[in-house]
Amino acid sequence: MSTVGADYVVGSRNRWSRVMLSFERLTAGQWYEFSAYVVCDGAESASDARDFAMLGVVFLSQDGSEIDFARVPGLARTSMDAHGDWLAGPAWEGGAGARAVSVRRCFYLPAPAAGVAVVIRSWRNAHPFRIIGPEIRPAGATASSAEDALADRAAPPRGRLAQDGRIDLGPHPVWFRHGLVPGRPLVFRGQVIAQGRTEGALAQICFRDAGGSPIPPPYPDTLSTLSVPAFLDIPVHRQAYRFTLKVSPPPQAATLEIGFGTWEADPGLALAAAPDALLDDDLRLANLTDDSDPGAEAVLARLLGRLGPLLDGGAGAGSIRPYLDAALLAERPSPLRSFARLRDGAEACVWAEGAIRLASRPAWPLPDVPDWAADPFRSQAWRLAFQSLDWTWGAAESSERAVRERAVAVAVSWSRANPWGQPADSLSQHPACTARRLEALLSLLQAAARDAAGADGRAIDILGGEVVRHAVALAEILAQHTVAGSLLELQVAAALLAAGLALPAFPMARHWTALAVLALQRGFEAMIDPDGAVAEASYHRSLEILTLALVLIPILKARPDLTPLAVILDARVPKAWAGMVALFEPDGALPPFGDTPGHADRYRWLERVAAAHGRPGMAAPDSGRAGDGWPHAAGASRPGTLIVRRSGDGAGWSAFTADFSEQVDPQDHRDCTSFTFATGGLRWITESAGQHLATARAHNVAFPDGREPGAGAGFARAAFRLGDAVVHCIETQVHGPDYRHVRAFVLLDDLSGLAVFDRFRAGHRPLTAEGFLHLDAGVTVALDPSRRVFGLRDERRLQIVPHAISGRLDDLALSRASFGPRENHGAPAGPVLRYGLSGTGILAGGLLIASSAGGVSRLAAAIEEEAFRSALTD
Repeated sequence: MSTVGADYVVGSRNRWSRVMLSFERLTAGQWYEFSAYVVCDGAESASDARDFAMLGVVFLSQDGSEIDFARVPGLARTSMDAHGDWLAGPAWEGGAGARAVSVRRCFYLPAPAAGVAVVIRSWRNAHPFRIIGPEIRPAGATASSAEDALADRAAPPRGRLAQDGRIDLGPHPVWFRHGLVPGRPLVFRGQVIAQGRTEGALAQICFRDAGGSPIPPPYPDTLSTLSVPAFLDIPVHRQAYRFTLKVSPPPQAATLEIGFGTWEADPGLALAAAPDALLDDDLRLANLTDDSDPGAEAVLARLLGRLGPLLDGGAGAGSIRPYLDAALLAERPSPLRSFARLRDGAEACVWAEGAIRLASRPAWPLPDVPDWAADPFRSQAWRLAFQSLDWTWGAAESSERAVRERAVAVAVSWSRANPWGQPADSLSQHPACTARRLEALLSLLQAAARDAAGADGRAIDILGGEVVRHAVALAEILAQHTVAGSLLELQVAAALLAAGLALPAFPMARHWTALAVLALQRGFEAMIDPDGAVAEASYHRSLEILTLALVLIPILKARPDLTPLAVILDARVPKAWAGMVALFEPDGALPPFGDTPGHADRYRWLERVAAAHGRPGMAAPDSGRAGDGWPHAAGASRPGTLIVRRSGDGAGWSAFTADFSEQVDPQDHRDCTSFTFATGGLRWITESAGQHLATARAHNVAFPDGREPGAGAGFARAAFRLGDAVVHCIETQVHGPDYRHVRAFVLLDDLSGLAVFDRFRAGHRPLTAEGFLHLDAGVTVALDPSRRVFGLRDERRLQIVPHAISGRLDDLALSRASFGPRENHGAPAGPVLRYGLSGTGILAGGLLIASSAGGVSRLAAAIEEEAFRSALTD
């Protein structure tokens, strides 16, 4: 649906100025592309902002109901609209002086959506901006030729590219188990999606006591039939129906099991997502904080006051002390700490001799009165580590009382400087930082309780209040699924589980533990499927997910009520780990795709995990294994990956990795078909170390007409041999409906060289493409008059020769990587080769890359073969 020629203006009132565009009569189960031009005012000062404006998409059913999908492939969950993405200003990608930018976003339209409302909001802009020619069209063109037919066979949906997170309902209920706060109800909020006529849904109810025995109905405010003893009815009168259920417990109830189901055998009903599970408003953190007394101990006193005298005689009302058990505190699990030590090593986060050393930065002297807004290294990673209080662990566990007291005093200082909602550093409220700090606070609370005799008793109340305040905040995040389906959800849940197990007598502990277990089960099941496939684009984060799972398994096995989740992880993690191990290169590191952790000890990560959680298949692959030029499959955990490894046979090891996995979230790196390459024991083609931008220019990819890739995936054709080389062709669907794209890799059997070629087809119009090749920072690059590029490193040479098959080669340029701000932990930027192609209708060209002139000649002969050209251009 097009509004070509239409012109809209968005004002400059942050988030309140907006334009809403309606698009109807769309077809569910199909991918669409929204496109428009954003034109800034000439005086705009924020045109280089990454979050210049916000794009939101509201999904509408045939009857006009808004549908709250858990997730939509191609879009992210946002705070203002259910789904959307940030819109960068023109100068973000176009450079200084650019005033206009083309906006394109591809997304999947799940059933039963039949239309969308696109909302473009003001955010950073200082002046009004224009939206010109907004349009939505199918992202898969109608097949009108053999080329189109082939593209349509490979088109989405596929895997995560068609998953919206719904939970199908039927006559057998989908059960959720929740812990109760004594005497308090739980409120469930969710949405039922209906496709066709239905008799509605129901929520079956079962309460259990503290021993796990069922409490027989009737229950307050529930209904019953002969076959269903207790339930709440959910009438469904629209295609998307929002519901709110308040479930009040009977006396002695400790847990609630609520099962969502249907009356009919084939109803076509689903929950749009797992329902939110909320406590009464007076127990929400926002309502427990008072500006006149925002301290943590005051929050705890208000909470306990509202819950009532739960201990015999109400002893110790308003204090954490009656709920402390020294033995349980000492035995508490600390999954995030264990995880960090496996990933980073024991010396990555240290407080010693009056200084702290964090995030691979030099030691920083800690003042007697810490400045909690400190940022001495202008580093987000350092600030997150500083605010997490991770570095107090060693002092809190010290055998010297004075050292423990100093750690407790530091934590009290942090609490005083950070009343809730008024942080000294806004990064301290990031959920990952809050989760890590909760574990550290539990350790500090144990230290304060250990030294309570003769010490300032207020420290216990302050730290106990902070533990509760942090746990309540994290519980609310999980209850509302704010970070669902991410590593962050698992980290938040792990910390909350630690709090629930450390303070089981606290009135909210059951609620915390149950929320944590639900989130862990939902998160791990979504991210590690039964075959071991890991639904995470980043290799580094995939390894983090598996490492955290290994840490949690023994913690879960130690509790009979948590064993079912341990059984699930025990079945899935070994399969996923096998695929993960296959990705490691012979020097013990993951392929350098740029999302590497910022610490010097990362090469021993796998070694530490294998030593702590050893089981068959945990060790790194044998670096002496030979390869034959054909891809060694990375296992089920890495679909969409080609890996080839060569042992060090005297010439040094070699490694090639290409990734063409699904790009689902707009925050995913736009790196479909990017690759890395090492030969002769040296890394040559890499990506920048540390955190780097998602932009395609920061990856080893090519794209047409300056248009950044979007959501989609690559699909490998069958590999075939050409003499002493193997050819792998990958079709992609990440460049939108106007282009047909294939990338071909030609790998020499000895892995001394490769060719990478791209073909773009776009009707009969003029067409340009640009490709990028990032070299390791240790490589020196020279360009000779014949347009050959030479990389020099440790007296070794890499030759790079551009070549065009269809169209012509344009500019060839060298620069240092610079694609905007990044956190690269001080790592120097490497050289970047940019090469261009232009022509009409079809372009095909790329690079020959080899460690010798003979290798270049062999590659040149391979790409002249008819079989290669047919595979690339057909």
